[in-house]
Amino acid sequence: MKPLSIGGHLGAGSWDIAAVVVLSAVAGAVLCGLALVAYRQRGTRAYLLIVLALAALFARPLIALLSGFALVSGPTHHFLEHALDTLFVVLVLGAVYYARTVEKRLDEEGL
Repeated sequence: MKPLSIGGHLGAGSWDIAAVVVLSAVAGAVLCGLALVAYRQRGTRAYLLIVLALAALFARPLIALLSGFALVSGPTHHFLEHALDTLFVVLVLGAVYYARTVEKRLDEEGL
């Protein structure tokens, strides 16, 4: 039984990986757009941090596509994806912290 893909580059005909990466990019773009709309409505720093976190999530499949077309090397692709994962976590934690402490304190002070 032949596996669906062995993890080759897009140029090598790995249609399944390309489909997942493209679907991920589309989903990330939609999420990022929705977060941007929410930020425009609320205008708080916590929402801005969520927009930035989702932008980092959206950047991951773009890096994968660049790697698939051999525009980014394998080690650089690996490093950038881990860096984006770290950035995503830091931004989400920052948004939660800000919303639960700073914004709560500002609401209590009436600002």
